[in-house]
Amino acid sequence: MKIKLNTNDFSNLLTTVLPAISTRSTLPSLSHFLIDADKDKIKVYATDLEIGIESSISSKEIEKEGALTIPARNLTDIIRVIDSDSVTLNKVKEGKVEISSDDSNTKFNIVCGESEDYPGFPEMKEDRLISIDAKSLKEGIEKTLPSVSKDESRYILCGIYFENDGKELKMVSTDGRRLSYYKGKVKGNSSKFKAIIPTKAINVLEKTLTDEDESVKISINSSENQIYFSFGNTIIYSRLIEGDYPNYGQVIPENTTKNIIVGTEEVLNATKKMIAATVERTTPVKFLFRSNKAVISLQAADGSGTSTIPVQYKGDEIEIAFNPEFIINALRVVRSDKVKIGLTTPINPGKIAPESDTELYIGVIMPMRP
Repeated sequence: MKIKLNTNDFSNLLTTVLPAISTRSTLPSLSHFLIDADKDKIKVYATDLEIGIESSISSKEIEKEGALTIPARNLTDIIRVIDSDSVTLNKVKEGKVEISSDDSNTKFNIVCGESEDYPGFPEMKEDRLISIDAKSLKEGIEKTLPSVSKDESRYILCGIYFENDGKELKMVSTDGRRLSYYKGKVKGNSSKFKAIIPTKAINVLEKTLTDEDESVKISINSSENQIYFSFGNTIIYSRLIEGDYPNYGQVIPENTTKNIIVGTEEVLNATKKMIAATVERTTPVKFLFRSNKAVISLQAADGSGTSTIPVQYKGDEIEIAFNPEFIINALRVVRSDKVKIGLTTPINPGKIAPESDTELYIGVIMPMRP
């Protein structure tokens, strides 16, 4: 194989694929990229057997076609330090690749492997295919990722639940103490499906999507228990978490009897002020809602605080305590100037949602004992 590439384009390509490189595998080949030069396209692929990323660029300077594997970290670091406009990769002999700058003032020789020893490119099957606006998908990830459980003993909750009803893609996450819900419209006709995508794949997807991506195709290979996300020149695939996700609809309060409208920044800043009074960030913060005002307070062994803000509320007085980090995380992802806080009793879950219906997000938080 001998190919010549634009250095910056090649560096970006490697950076896109690098998150799928295994860091703990006992298989040495999984620390390598698989590079395939065929006709006028150069594909780079990486996998840790749980997730995989494939991305490609066009090239008219493929002198000799071929495929090989090459240590990912070494190659990425080398391409980053080359300061010429283009770079050449040349397999000079078995097990060796020469990497040189376009002026030949800089050369490297590193080991390479055979493509036959590497897991092959997965074939994306268009089973249960949908298309969704990339901005909407990324927004859904941003809003639901904070509530994903980190408790591996509850593996069903260690990912984001996707549920497509043919018109809308619903995204849900929960760790048992809070829940995040988001829905976005899908494009055109689509098939119904349900799937739990692991946190690692979600993190990779969020980092890989850019503002230039317009839409994302999502398909599921049921027989292999895999999901594929295709956008631009990139495909991300991941194994799915097997099992039945909890009935999230039973957790979201439908008819809250006490509904408060408050400025998003006002309540967010007031909550941040309270946790500044203590080193223990999970100390309960109390929210006392009265006619047209809220008193937000914290009482801890090492400090206390109180902040009063205006609200739109005329119901009976109610006081409820929440984990302040849960409140802050929920408010940070709301893009509305005002939020609706829906309550029923001090021991029932509270609901946070944008005042307007233009943003279809709901945060549900279990109360704490003050």
